Formats: sequence, C-alpha cells, structure tokens
Amino acid sequence: MSTIHDILDPSWMRLEGTFDEQVVKLFYHVTLTRDEVEEDLLRLFRDVKNTLRTYWPGCELMPYGSLYQGTAFKTSDVDCFIQIPILYKTGRDTVVLTARDILSHRSDLFAQLSTAINVPVPIVKFVHIPTSRECDLTFDCPPGVSNSKLLWYLFHLDKRALDLAILVKYWAKIHNFIGPYLLRTYALLLMVVFYLQQLRMLPTIHALQRNVPYVAWRVWNIAFQEVIYPNNNQTSLKHLLGGFFKFFSYYNFEENVISPYVGCSIPRKRFRKVSSISKHFTLYEGNLRLKLCESLNIETPMCVQDVFNHSSNCSVLVFPDLGKNIKKHFRTAAKLYESESDENFLNAIFVKH
Repeated sequence: MSTIHDILDPSWMRLEGTFDEQVVKLFYHVTLTRDEVEEDLLRLFRDVKNTLRTYWPGCELMPYGSLYQGTAFKTSDVDCFIQIPILYKTGRDTVVLTARDILSHRSDLFAQLSTAINVPVPIVKFVHIPTSRECDLTFDCPPGVSNSKLLWYLFHLDKRALDLAILVKYWAKIHNFIGPYLLRTYALLLMVVFYLQQLRMLPTIHALQRNVPYVAWRVWNIAFQEVIYPNNNQTSLKHLLGGFFKFFSYYNFEENVISPYVGCSIPRKRFRKVSSISKHFTLYEGNLRLKLCESLNIETPMCVQDVFNHSSNCSVLVFPDLGKNIKKHFRTAAKLYESESDENFLNAIFVKH
C-alpha cells in the first residue's frame, strides 16, 4: 500500500501526455483500485463483522465516508457504522467500550485499539493488521451515513463530477488545507456539488427531498430520492476543474452562505433573523422557534451549510488565517488555469507555492 508521503508527492509521477491521460495516471497512483477494495477492504469488513457477531449476533456493518462516496485515496481511513439489533442496545459509550474489548480478543487481527467517548459520535479506532488499514467504528448512526449516500448518488450522476471531486480533494490535500482542525473534506466536496449545481449539472437537495416520505435523524430530514437528472453540459473535465478554481477565486465568502440544499448563495444577513429566512428552510425555522437546534454559525470566514442539518456550518473550523490561505490557493490555481497549457496544468497546480 502506498504511504501518505508517496500519495502527497506527485512530482515523481512525471505526469505526461494529454490532460485526460494524466488524470488516469494520477488516479491509478492515488485512488483505490477495484482489487484493493475487493481484497483489502472486504477482508477488513468481514473480520470486523464476524468478530463483533460473536457478542452481537445479527449486527450489520455499513461503510460510509470517502470509501462509500468513491473519493477515497489509497491511504484513507475506513469509516464504518455498526448497526446492533435492538435487543442488545445499551448506552452509546458502553457499546463503544464493549466493542473495543471484543476486538481486543483478536490480537491477530486488530491493533492500536482506542476509543473516543463523551463526544457527539463515540468511536472505536484500530488498525486492521492483515491490511494495515486504520478504521473508525461508530454505533450511533451519524449523519455521515446519509451524507455519504447522497454524495455517492450525486457524484455518480456524471463521471466528471466524481473525477472533479477527486482532483479537487487531492489538490487541497497537497496544499494542506483540509483535514482535522482545517477545512473539512466534506465541506470541500459540498463546494464541488455547489459549483456543479451552478452549471445545472447536479440537482438541488431541496428538489431531491420534494414529495419524499420524511426520514428523521434527530430533528432533521435525511430522506431523498434518486432521480435521473437531465444534463446537457459538455464541458471537459479540465475546464470544469479550471472553472471551479475561477468560481471560488471570485466568490464573496464574506457575505454569502454556500447552500447546496437550495443550490444558490444566500446572503448571511438573512440568517440573522428567523423572519427573514428563505421559505425553503421551514424545517430549520421551526426547529429554531422550538429551540430544537442552534442557529447556523455565520460568523466564520467561510460558511458551507450542511445538506440535511441546516444549522450546521461545515466550515466552522476555518479561522481567518486559514480562510485567507484557502482563498490564495483558489486565486493561484485560477491564474494557472488561464496561463498554463493543457499538458502542464495539473503539474502546475500541484506545486506547493
């Protein structure tokens, strides 16, 4: 398996050929192959499920996050939700500690076991020894499961959407502004969705929830329907990538909320008073009035609104210095798109400036 150092050092790959040929080579180098998924990940899933079923018969495993979405790199952690039959349900923290103890009995399979409890989503962390992959297990169905299903659907409506998401994620990883205590990868992917919505290549989430039976997660609706979405856009992947950089190099982050839910920018000031919130946010407005949720945090350099939990700013950890750095990278990449040839564009944007 490639190391994180290898993944984040594209220089030795010597990307050559047309833009599309370079993308194929890059993806082969950094993304999971079908064999890796089938051989490594399926073995990991099988070992985890079989081990936990010795204590919780009938429990099920559901991968989510980058692996489910199709945007995982070779070095990506594996995120899994474990659904336990109702007759075994106890307190969340107790379940997590019990799972850690169960897995610890198989020291031939699982190492470096640790837990995070007293947090919004308690998890068990470990390394799967046969595949050397790090894995996080959660037992409280997080919004990440529904978000991952939605992103999988959106990115597979058009292959260019998935390819664009991978390229943008890799570019951001190279320049070290996504990750823990930085811009969340999920927020960046929502920005890709938002950009493609402006091009009418992807539907709004509001449209996908229309006339669909309500499915509640806490106080939010996580239901959506998969539809065949007409898309006549013929823009090449290279120009979609360059257009993404240009769009956000000019974007007015200071005054707007990026809302993939409605597929358009919303002035931040409209979220300052309940009475001025858009009619599309009736659930958010109702939850606010009943004090079932917090207000959307709009006092940050960037505000990317979650697709289901409309009170969640997914870019809340972007503080002023990081925000300036991210905008600088957008401007630099946009200039390179305008100045570099098709053959040198990818090489140029991956150089650390």
